[in-house]
Amino acid sequence: MERLLDFLVITLFIVIGIILYRLLLRRLSKGKVDMESFCTLYSLEKNPVSGEVEFYFVSPDMIKVEFSIWKENDKVVELKNDYFKKGGHIVRFDSTTLPDGEYFFGLVTSKQRTIKRFKIQNN
Repeated sequence: MERLLDFLVITLFIVIGIILYRLLLRRLSKGKVDMESFCTLYSLEKNPVSGEVEFYFVSPDMIKVEFSIWKENDKVVELKNDYFKKGGHIVRFDSTTLPDGEYFFGLVTSKQRTIKRFKIQNN
């Protein structure tokens, strides 16, 4: 009888330990960003750019993306505003439509805003 009682006490401590461990893991994972739900925007291969530019990003799932170019805080051109399937996408832009200078390109979704700097130098 005493062995059974010892076994039950040890089992109880093991179960309580497992429950506390899971609660600790849950608490530590709070606030952790799920990077798999965000688009990945890649930098340009050539900077400064001239002529046609290809912007590349990867979508984690079917998601609505607004892809634009900004000059400081002002939106200059909205290149795409549509749903994109999971996978890699190229957005093309003719840089000769804008004067030379520093700009930002990027995408905006319901969960994120990702922007990168680039320079147009056509002359």
